[in-house]
Parts: sequence; structure tokens; C-alpha cells
Amino acid sequence: MIQHYSRPRRPVTDLLRQNIMEDFPEIAMVPDEALREKVVDAWAYSLCCSDFTRISEIPPDGNPGAPVLRQGTQADHLRGVLRYAKVIALEFEQAYPETQIDWNILLAGAACHDVGKPYEFDPSNRQRWAAAPADSGFPTFRHSVFGMHVCLTVGLPDEVAHIAVGHSFEGQHMGVSAECTIVRQADHGWWHVAGALGLIKPETMAGLAANLTARKPAV
Repeated sequence: MIQHYSRPRRPVTDLLRQNIMEDFPEIAMVPDEALREKVVDAWAYSLCCSDFTRISEIPPDGNPGAPVLRQGTQADHLRGVLRYAKVIALEFEQAYPETQIDWNILLAGAACHDVGKPYEFDPSNRQRWAAAPADSGFPTFRHSVFGMHVCLTVGLPDEVAHIAVGHSFEGQHMGVSAECTIVRQADHGWWHVAGALGLIKPETMAGLAANLTARKPAV
């Protein structure tokens, strides 16, 4: 049986880093400059572990195949979740002055919550997993787990890696931080609202809330 190692397939370039900021400009909202650079490092490393050359090449799926946006790219979801998480946090911070939110961790975590998707969505990986799922699983790692690996590899804080792994199903089996809870709500809520507004392909909505109904989108 062949063994596989998830390593960068090409070097990180200035153009790659530039394209990351072009596709995901909300990364600039992370207050701390050093942390902000680490977020870019994470996306650069993750993309280089796949055949995708930029975030906007990744399909607009929550998980591979479902749910799937009718149009757009993965960048639309990533940008929306970060902005949504910021709005949630601001609401509570302004309504309850005693609220304590670590804005660096929240926004860096929101920016990195799906940083493992290049690996899970990579066509060559998916072809290999589908051909022999008993050899290395299908997938070997979900994007949340691989995202945690990416965050730790590039030197992001444990608290950011925690959001990467805890924002999805894995978060149901662990205690999650306050910042992770906000990102989870933003992420799941984003998909549910997108579904309700008819922005998701109907045949891919089965994994969302059972009581969710979709409005017919305008032509």
C-alpha cells in the first residue's frame, strides 16, 4: 500500500500571497500585524498543499458536494463568515459592556476556519480517496482537522487552530471557546440563511437543517 504525505507541492511566492489578499481582503481586519501575516502564511501553505493556486479557484461548497452555492467561489463564503462573526461579536460587546472578546483570535480564527479546504477539495486527493477509500479513508482528513494542522504548522496560536477544528462537526465533541462559538454560529448561520434565500442548489441542501425551506431566487 502506498503511503502519502501532505506536503507543499510548490514554493510560496509573493504573487500567491498577493492573490490571497486580493481574494480575501477581510484578512486585513485582523488587528495584530504579525498575526495577520500568519493568517496569510496559513492560506499560502494550505494552497501549496493542493493544486489550487488561489482561494477563488476552490468550489463554493460547505463540504465537497453539499451544500453548494448556485454561483460564486469559496472566497464568497469565507468573506461572509468573517464579516458575520464580526457583527455578532460587536452586537454583544456593545450591548453588554462587560463582554470580553479577543478580537485577534476571533478574526484570525474566522479567517482560518476553512483553511483546510484546499486539501479536502483538491481534485487529485479526492480521486485517490474515491479509488481506494479503505487505504487512507475518504477523506483522510476533513478540512477542519487539516486546517488545525495548517494553523499549528505555520505558527498560529492554539486558540486559532482550535477554531479551525472546532467550527464544524468536530466541535460537537469538544468544549469550544467563546470565539469558536461565535465563528461556529457565523459559519452555520451563513449556510442556513443562504439556503433559506435560495442561494444554494436545492439538490445539495439535505445536510442543512431539516426544517429549512428555500425561497425561489429572482431570475
